[in-house]
Amino acid sequence: MDKHILVGIDGSPASMAAVKYLGSVFGKSKRVVVDLLHILPDIPPLFLEPGESMAELLQLQDFSVQVEKENRKKAALIMDEAKQILTRAGMDPTNIRPLIRDRSGGVARDILELEDKGVYDAIVLGRHGMSRLEEFFMGSVTHKVLQHTKGLPLCMVDGEVDSPKLLVPVDGSPNSKRVLDKVAWLLAEAGPMEVTILHVVTPLILKEMTLMWTELAYVESSIEQRVISDAEEMLFQAKTYLIESDVPAFAINTRLETRVPVVRSILKEAREGGYGSIMIGRRGISRIKRFLFGSVSNKVVQQARDMAVWVIS
Repeated sequence: MDKHILVGIDGSPASMAAVKYLGSVFGKSKRVVVDLLHILPDIPPLFLEPGESMAELLQLQDFSVQVEKENRKKAALIMDEAKQILTRAGMDPTNIRPLIRDRSGGVARDILELEDKGVYDAIVLGRHGMSRLEEFFMGSVTHKVLQHTKGLPLCMVDGEVDSPKLLVPVDGSPNSKRVLDKVAWLLAEAGPMEVTILHVVTPLILKEMTLMWTELAYVESSIEQRVISDAEEMLFQAKTYLIESDVPAFAINTRLETRVPVVRSILKEAREGGYGSIMIGRRGISRIKRFLFGSVSNKVVQQARDMAVWVIS
């Protein structure tokens, strides 16, 4: 069965980096269909003013028509560039479909409306280089889609991604199985990739507490041994699950980290291990909590550089 992927493009280096990533991952697959979505810019408000005279009104309308023609011409050039990137990567041209749409409720909302149609298996977006302050006050398209997507895997690409290695943090939650399902799907379409399944055991007791009550250190050590044993078993089961899903055993590694912050450990492993992609689950917390505190997946998305981050709901 074909898999349909929606990728948003606006001609920016960030969006074209997302297209290049798609080509590097899915270029050899015959079962992946890519819709290249370009949402036309709004007509500048100046050209929608009534004007002070009939002559001025007609002039403004003429400018408006010219702007729309230029926008559509630019959209066609953007589509051609994106299609060339994908075909050079080996993708069948018949599996690349241009989708040029007028803006309706804003770029993010228009993307989410397409998600609601239920025809796509994933969304891929380039991550624009906005500062954290800009994202906080205005929100980027990618950030808005991440916050409001209803369940599709969302891949956010930052910069040029060269490595085929995939890092998969798991935490034993029910969503971890869904992440592994998507790992199996990705590898079935992408071909050979090296995968590392990572689990991080965080400190069970704050360091300040063990200094105040020395007996806690012994209790923590005893509990931690059981937690680590359970974590090793979880990693073994995760690797077995991927093998049973036809992922070659030699392509799967497991890694256990202890007594370190989760986000820092994920990003450190990704950078030092030379990974190009991270696939991570998003816990089912409320939007309010995500806004106030941020989830692990949100923080990884914000801080990962020159990587693609897949977030699985």
